[in-house]
This record gives sequence, structure tokens and C-alpha cells, in this order.
Amino acid sequence: MLTLFNFISKLFFKLPNIAINSLIGLYLSNPLVVFAGELHQHIEVRTVEQRVQASFCRPEKGCSLVKPETLGLPAGQMPIDQLTGTPIYVSGFSIFPDRTAIDSPGFESVAGDMTAGDRVRYLASGHLSYWNTENCQWTLAPESIQIRLAGGLDLQPNQDCGQIFCIPKTVEGFTIFNRHGVSSASSLIVGEVRSDGSLHTHLDWIIESNQGIPNAPIGAYMVELQLITDNYPVPSDSLWIMFNNDLPLTDFQQAVAGRVLQSNTDTALADKLFNWAESNYPALFPHAATSFLALGYYARCYQNGACVGIKDNHIFAIGGEFGASIINLGEFDTFAVQAGL
Repeated sequence: MLTLFNFISKLFFKLPNIAINSLIGLYLSNPLVVFAGELHQHIEVRTVEQRVQASFCRPEKGCSLVKPETLGLPAGQMPIDQLTGTPIYVSGFSIFPDRTAIDSPGFESVAGDMTAGDRVRYLASGHLSYWNTENCQWTLAPESIQIRLAGGLDLQPNQDCGQIFCIPKTVEGFTIFNRHGVSSASSLIVGEVRSDGSLHTHLDWIIESNQGIPNAPIGAYMVELQLITDNYPVPSDSLWIMFNNDLPLTDFQQAVAGRVLQSNTDTALADKLFNWAESNYPALFPHAATSFLALGYYARCYQNGACVGIKDNHIFAIGGEFGASIINLGEFDTFAVQAGL
């Protein structure tokens, strides 16, 4: 059996003393900055009824969970998106000499929750979201900014062993999230379940420009994942991971509240815009349709195969005249104004 090692890298302890002292000095001089340690947490992974389930971890089992009070939420209220019901796991980037990164959230299973030897994989999807501090609104990330998820593993054919059957090569890969979607590897191995059915692994999340320069606008960022295993290929429900990039605590709490305490999409206005589009562009939207929620989008689909959805103040479309790939039509607010709504 091929053994897969968990890539657990505690970036904080890789820093030289001068960098550690600089971080401590920054924190003490500005106590409203969210220190990454306060946002360290694990995503609990287990299999339930032949399917992978991701959930907020149970601290009594030894994992890390961010307190709702740290996020500005009432005690006991977990960060769940109000519009879609999607759980949000939070983390915070740390600034290092060569990059801005964090290895949280990690992935953890309690002994007995998984099948020994099974491989846990992530499926990346969606678009990189961004909390704009100027207008206090979730939107798509700036054009040049990306988050790179590094440390996941892939198995590739190996023809060099000289045998009839060769053990596949284990290759480290990465996934890129940006405003246009996901690129590079969309699915990689998180880790292999231990013999007792437990799992504990961390990957590296790095925010940067698409030229590899380690800087990005201050704000909150969010990506979307699902989880599967080799034995249980039905994807889990979607989960979102929100990162704080150098926002003061009160501002980051506003970003959380923008998802948890209020809807990020004005569904009444969205329905009016959908109705307007159906009346004015019957070739694209040939009949009245009912709105629904799917994968974070407030959407409608039509008999010609076209679907249109709203997320993060942008309108996306796929199918029919729009083609087989998701395209970004533009800002929701702009379309609503143009439609006179």
C-alpha cells in the first residue's frame, strides 16, 4: 500500500526570530489586527451514510474551532451563510518575508470516523470572492489577485520501475483560485486516513498576485471546496473558507456579518431583474422560470439549457446561447440600474 504523508507545515515556526519579533510588535502596536492564531481551526471530515461530510469540528475531541464571539457573532451562532446555508470556515493570513500565507484551516477526523487507508480529496470550484472595504460589499476579487492552495498530492502513472505493474508516482500539486474560477489542479489528495480511522493534515494557502508577487489588497477573501474520498466519490456539500488579509478585527467582523447576518444578494431585486430579462430577451430566456439556490448562486434555468445566476454582486451564465463554460456577464448592481429597477 502506498503511504501518503500529511504535509503539516507550521509556517509560524519557520520564521527567523527577527520576523517573529516584527509580527509580535505589529500585533501589540495595533491590537485590532486579527492575529492568525485566533483564527486557527480544523474542518472535521467523516463519512456518514456512504458520503463524505464536512462540519465544524468538536473542540472536546481535541481540534481547533474559532469562537463565534471572535467573529462578532452571538455566542453559539456558527458562521453559516444566511442566503445559502453554506458553512464558512475562517482563517487569517500571516505575513512572511517571502509570502503571505497560512496553513489553516486543517482537515481532521476522529479515530473511527473514516476508513483506514482511504484517501481524502478536495474538489475546488467557484470564483474567488472579495470583501471590498470601501463599499462594504462582497464582490469578485481584483483581476490580478489569486489564492494558491499548495501541498495537495496527485498520483501519476509510473512506467520506470521495470515491472508489469508500477506503483504510481506521488506528485505534489497546487490549485489556483481567482475571479474567473479555478485553474491548475481542481482536485488533489488532502491526505490518507490512518489505520485507526483518523486524519490530521494541513495544506498551505498563499495569497499573491498572478505574477507570484506576495501582496494583495487588504480585505477578506473566500474560496469554495467540496470533499470526496476514493471509497466515497459522492461530493460533500459545499463549504466556504474565508481568509482575513490584514483587516482590523472590527472590519473583518463586518465581512463575516455580510455573509452570516445578512443576505449577500437582494433576492427580491434579483427576481425583478430575471423577470425583466425574460420579458426583454425571450430568445435567451424563452419562458418564465422559478428562482432557486445552487452552489451559492441565486439562479434560474430555462428549457433551452441556459442558466443565469447571481453571486458576489456579479451575474454568471452558462448553457444555451452562452456556451458550455460559465461566463461573467457583469455586475448585478449595474444591470439593475440599466434595467431601470
